[in-house]
Amino acid sequence: MKIKKLVLLISAAFVTTQAVSQTQKQPSKKALSDIEVIEVLGRSAQTTFSDYSYSVTRTAADILEIPQSVSAVTKEVIQDQAMMRLNDVTSFISGANEYSVYDDITIRGFRSQDDRRVNGMRTHNNFWNQTLIAHVERVEVIKGPASAVFGDASPGGTVNTVTKKPLGESRHSISARFGSYSDKYVALDTTGKVASNDRWLYRFNAGYEDSETFRDNIFNESLLLSPSFTYLLSDDTKINVEVVYSDSKGLLDRGQPNLRNATDLSQVPISLSSNQPGDKLDTTSLSSSVTLDHHFNDYWSLGFKYMYLDSEQKLVEHRAATYVDGSDSVFNVWYTDRDIDADSDNVTAYITGKVYTGDVEHNIVIGGDYIDNHKLNTQRMSRSAGTFDILNPTYEQPDIASYNLGDRFEFGGGLKSNGLYIQDHIKFDDWSILASVRREDYKLTDLNGNESSDSDFLPRLGVVYNLTQDSSVYASWVTGFEPPSTFLNTEEQGGPFGPIDSYLYEIGYKAKLFDEKVLLTTSIYQITKQNVLVQDFARSQQLGYRVFRQRGEEQATGFEIDINGQLSDNWLVIANYAYNRAEITEDTNTLLIGKQKENAPKNSATLWSKYSLNDTWQLAVGASYVDKRNTTDEAVLPSYTLLQAGVYFKKPSWNVALLVDNALDKQHWSGGYGYGQLFVGDPRTVSLTVNYTW
Repeated sequence: MKIKKLVLLISAAFVTTQAVSQTQKQPSKKALSDIEVIEVLGRSAQTTFSDYSYSVTRTAADILEIPQSVSAVTKEVIQDQAMMRLNDVTSFISGANEYSVYDDITIRGFRSQDDRRVNGMRTHNNFWNQTLIAHVERVEVIKGPASAVFGDASPGGTVNTVTKKPLGESRHSISARFGSYSDKYVALDTTGKVASNDRWLYRFNAGYEDSETFRDNIFNESLLLSPSFTYLLSDDTKINVEVVYSDSKGLLDRGQPNLRNATDLSQVPISLSSNQPGDKLDTTSLSSSVTLDHHFNDYWSLGFKYMYLDSEQKLVEHRAATYVDGSDSVFNVWYTDRDIDADSDNVTAYITGKVYTGDVEHNIVIGGDYIDNHKLNTQRMSRSAGTFDILNPTYEQPDIASYNLGDRFEFGGGLKSNGLYIQDHIKFDDWSILASVRREDYKLTDLNGNESSDSDFLPRLGVVYNLTQDSSVYASWVTGFEPPSTFLNTEEQGGPFGPIDSYLYEIGYKAKLFDEKVLLTTSIYQITKQNVLVQDFARSQQLGYRVFRQRGEEQATGFEIDINGQLSDNWLVIANYAYNRAEITEDTNTLLIGKQKENAPKNSATLWSKYSLNDTWQLAVGASYVDKRNTTDEAVLPSYTLLQAGVYFKKPSWNVALLVDNALDKQHWSGGYGYGQLFVGDPRTVSLTVNYTW
């Protein structure tokens, strides 16, 4: 990243806001006061829902004034459910489910695998590896394409992880979890003032896991360290610096290979994997960021963020890849030895201002962002590393020297993208209008220097009407786009491809109920995705490697309802239901038109209820349901219902939780790509979590 560009960007923003603020009349309306234009201080609230978000408008906006559905899983729910990884939150997000066991989920019927944000900044997704979330304040899912704010974005929704920031008060906690399959996890969270200095605040989060799993040969050992410092330079200026280090060791779980065209998926043990001794997946990543929040006066502010991420990954695996001709249970084994290096530079800067034209309030945001991503894969592999019989599996030290390994080869490339946007959040009487437009330009470059580029204008329009102080209705139209994957955009794999476009129409109702202790959100939507990148199976089989094409159109229509909060002082309820009809609407293969999209259940629901018997004891029960799902071949994943129960013990400084997940030990598949790669959900597990605060 060129430092000169950053300086010029900040300087331009400063000069602009100073000039405007000097000429603007000072109205008597309520000013921005202490509202942060960008998040640099921690959230002191301890509720199971978040009643504000920075993600949709770039500023702190009341959830009732946002003309779009936003779901959030806060640190309180994360702790209550003893969650460790990002995918753990999916059942608490309406319309979301796992696509696989990787960092790979479905939102409103559309796959979201590379669309991750950390504090609103685009980051590299390691995909196969899910890092610990001990440092996470909340996980937000902005439903529908969020390109107006984030640039390229998945049409189903964008996942934004908000990390914990320093607090001005002293809080400390340490927790430990012990569970089935030698599950061991410990986490630390401490925050407060540095040496009793009111201007220096700190927060330090750490997590460590050492666990086996129910899957053969699969284990997880992970470490996460995250120090964060906020400097209150003045009442108007705050600076935050944050570092996140993650190191994990384990194996790549390619899922359960099953019988070809099986009518009963349960014939193969759920523990079966094709990994062999010596396989590994080791991942190390380090990210650092600096955030500035500056108020020029009561009406104009500047937000600035810069984040750099570096990631290294080592993969060694034996994989049950393709069926042997004439057999339904024996697979050809592929061996891969791969090194993956990725880095990302990410910067965003924007000014916000409050202007009045008569009684009409304008909340203006003008900004830009830039990202420079690079990824290099270096590997050697063999597609003749023996065979693996899933009905008679063997695990022995392989003779890698006997494999027909070729020379190491490289693949990868880079993405450079920059965007400029302007937004006006207009408020008058009981109405508010959110209007914005963004210009996005991107360039893809492969390792041979071949380039492809494109640009797009991305408008957005939303309207909110406040029925009462605690309820509102809204309607919105949002556009989105995604550039094609750098690795799939080569001529060999069918490229170059054009950008993937999307459109959202949504109406909804939001309300804060029970003295604002419960948040209710309902929405009806239609999402259209065009120029969808899919595998061309006929050409892939002919050429012996994956080739892709662009499908004409997919469309999802659905309804969602979320209820989250305290129905009474003693009764907490988190519930959601989603109906989603996601279908292929245009394709050169007419047989696919009208078919349900992959890993897109029509119905899904979650209910979690916790009741306090007294100040010490709480009982909880829950259930989650996921409808049947198609995969990329003819395999159909059956529907399932999982039951959960918990007992909680509370004292002033102690919290102890005993949780039973999948209480009836229901065999189920949480996701899958096809018969050869299915992902089995966890059997019954029991965990004990102890948390001490001071």
